[in-house]
Amino acid sequence: MVSITTEGDSFLENEDKLESSAESRRTDEPPGVMSILCLVALKRRLWLLPILTSGWLFSSFWTSYAIAVSYNHTEADFPYISHTAIEAPERCVFGQMVNIGAVMLGMNVILRYLFVKKFLLCKGTAGTDRWFRVNLAGLCLGIASAFGLSMVANFQTQVQRVPHYIGAFFAFGFGTVYCWVQSALTYKVHYTFKGKRVLAALQFTNSIVMTLLLDTLRAVYLTSTITEWLLALSVLTFTLTFAPDFRNMRVDDPKIFLEETYERKHSSLDLKDLNSNKNGVTVIADAKISNDDLKNGDVVQVDGVDNMV
Repeated sequence: MVSITTEGDSFLENEDKLESSAESRRTDEPPGVMSILCLVALKRRLWLLPILTSGWLFSSFWTSYAIAVSYNHTEADFPYISHTAIEAPERCVFGQMVNIGAVMLGMNVILRYLFVKKFLLCKGTAGTDRWFRVNLAGLCLGIASAFGLSMVANFQTQVQRVPHYIGAFFAFGFGTVYCWVQSALTYKVHYTFKGKRVLAALQFTNSIVMTLLLDTLRAVYLTSTITEWLLALSVLTFTLTFAPDFRNMRVDDPKIFLEETYERKHSSLDLKDLNSNKNGVTVIADAKISNDDLKNGDVVQVDGVDNMV
């Protein structure tokens, strides 16, 4: 579940009150799936995710570059980013680090989509409003861009040229369109609703720079290689602009539910011989009980409420 808060107020105060009792009962539960994936530290610090993503991808480019130059596998004066990951061992490091970065980038895309969707709903925007479709289109473009980045990492330009260029088109082409879409959404959220222009202005400026750099990629070699590095840096810079909005979000661990028929088939609960817990309270969930199954004085807990039979 994703919730959004603002300075001093909460858009979901009633929801938080309803969940407070449930959260208190979950304090002794083991970590969920997202906690196991080391996101427990980011559950209420999601603003760190864009920073970590940009830092990780930036370091992956320079790490492969340093290794390639040290082995004399590429020139030192601004080669193409993909040319720093042709030979081993730098291509192994580049592939592993960029694949992880692509997953992190996809997480940013999904959280951004959920933030905008939740914010529009909190503002009472109709579900059929065109901004919801724009937000969905942004999600698709962002995921395609992250997938393209992974293709660039896995298909080296001198070995698998066609898949590599397709991935580059997805990463930079769709990535630039994605930035324009997000800039429009930021204008809707921050200016139309909040009257703030700074973040929207930054994103629009970044998108204009990316568009100009994308067109310059067709220039002569040295200009083209420098442009590619600047374009990659612009993508990472744009990702950083998600941090202010992510400060107002939190993510709870996902829940898993079994199908009712499957749960009843494999349930160890025996209605004929009820087992009591250490407090003498029998916990029963999703079960139909007849009066014959219980004795006078039994305490049954249903949905967290104790009932005396």
